[in-house]
Amino acid sequence: MSGKKRSRVRIGKRLRCHRCGCYAPRDLTSRAAENWNGKWEDGRLVFVLCPPCQTPLENAEAEANDAELAVARADGGQFLPDPVLCITGTLEDPGTVLYGRDHLQRISTAGQAETVCLVPQLPADTRCVPIAGGVMLYLPSQQTAP
Repeated sequence: MSGKKRSRVRIGKRLRCHRCGCYAPRDLTSRAAENWNGKWEDGRLVFVLCPPCQTPLENAEAEANDAELAVARADGGQFLPDPVLCITGTLEDPGTVLYGRDHLQRISTAGQAETVCLVPQLPADTRCVPIAGGVMLYLPSQQTAP
């Protein structure tokens, strides 16, 4: 849950720690929520863990995810949470699916697409890189030279 941005993120139902049941801070971007960890599945927060309930492995995994996001953003990436489809081209002239083929499979099997974010009309040189909880989108104008 940690992050440097302080924009307010509130949810309808107040979350509780999955293990001990204590309440999570109402504002998940607040300083009080910095060390809480969450598990995301299919673009939804399925549970959270308060700092005392986290194992050292869970804490290390969260720190690694934060570092990976910070590096990707510094390289010009934009984070999009799963489930997301990144597609080049236009509706009239479709291109290729850069990311989200598994989401397309899930849609065709379940017939439900309500939770999927569609990012169409991306330039051909766009790069989409899977990352914990979503994808990093690198538009051609934002990519740094290797």
